[in-house]
Amino acid sequence: MKALLIDPSASGVAGDMIAAALADLGADVEPLHRLAAALPHCLEGVREAEVRFEGVTRAGVKATAVKLELVEEDVERRFQDFYTALQKLKAVLGFSDYVYGKARKTLELLEEAEKRVHGGQGGHLHELGSADTLFDAVAAPLLIEHSGFLGCKVLSTPVAVGRGFVKIRHGVVSVPAPAARELLALSNIPFRIGPIEGELATPTGLAVLAALVDEFVEETPPARILRRGYGAGWRDYGTQPLSIAEVELTEQLQSDSVVVLETNVDDVDGELLAYVRDLTLDRGALDFYAIPATGKKGRPAFLIQVITEPGRALELARLLMRELGTLGVRVQKVGRVKLRREIREVKVDDVEVRVKVAYDEKGEVVRAKPEHADLERIARDTGKSLMLLREEVQRALRQASAEEAERATGQPQASEASGESSC
Repeated sequence: MKALLIDPSASGVAGDMIAAALADLGADVEPLHRLAAALPHCLEGVREAEVRFEGVTRAGVKATAVKLELVEEDVERRFQDFYTALQKLKAVLGFSDYVYGKARKTLELLEEAEKRVHGGQGGHLHELGSADTLFDAVAAPLLIEHSGFLGCKVLSTPVAVGRGFVKIRHGVVSVPAPAARELLALSNIPFRIGPIEGELATPTGLAVLAALVDEFVEETPPARILRRGYGAGWRDYGTQPLSIAEVELTEQLQSDSVVVLETNVDDVDGELLAYVRDLTLDRGALDFYAIPATGKKGRPAFLIQVITEPGRALELARLLMRELGTLGVRVQKVGRVKLRREIREVKVDDVEVRVKVAYDEKGEVVRAKPEHADLERIARDTGKSLMLLREEVQRALRQASAEEAERATGQPQASEASGESSC
């Protein structure tokens, strides 16, 4: 399985760096020239636009830099101006739903970050008002699509954001700047302060990254590098350029990281544990366990274990301390491998039942389990036996799988009712 691996762990990230790295990787850049040529016709205030590529060296590494040369009027733009221009660009250039969707998501993330920084007032673009913000939002997904990477999983390592201070329109702020901080929080992007003084991660770069990436990883899965490209900004901070590699994942199982929270309690009752369990799951925990144990001085106790995504760990740890009265929570980040899964809907008596289907590395179904909550609801509403409902769902699922296989192969599948071939 092929994937794109983005590495901003030393370079940081900006919108032009992502486009430049994809170009350096071998992406066809002609769509960017057409995009630049269309900007004056689609975004008010742009008189001329031309994209330029240049070979540069950063920290001894050869890279590509991309520059959008603009002649534009001094206009105060709002996010709605960019949304309107994006619609026009889609019509003029024939964007796919993928390109339009990723660019739109980038702009929406930037707008939400601005709203959070300015107390709900996010209409104006401030430092983001130049046409290159719109160009960067479109350029990366456009290059991914036109270079045959559509459908590849996109991974990213944590982002280096720099440190120190930067002057913006409203005054001097610390790095990462407020809009960048909001984007890190909005998209649960893992980051590191440093490694140098300066603003390494721009709001636009973070928004583009968040729109493109399927998963942020502390440790990459086993992989072989097929091709690598480097993209640099126009300011040289002395760090290596942004790396994007086309890789072949050698491990077919999916992998990610989760956090395990643990604490011991010996002075809570079952009603409180049930309440805390529901509360943690409502807040996004993946699992909650209360394991009977023996505590200090032989007292009956519980080992509380909560499994969660890394971005929710601190919130859930605070919840456990507040609700259970425990004085501390152990936090451990662990890797896991998992089967690919999806939620499918099966119709039984004109009612949709969600079914969780798991696949092995060959794409074959290894388990299909109906959602118990759906079955309970239908059983109560209809008066049917829960056990019989489970059997009905399994039969419907097998029938649907047989029909899919028949459409894919053109060969009739075995009939479940007779146990014989339907031909």
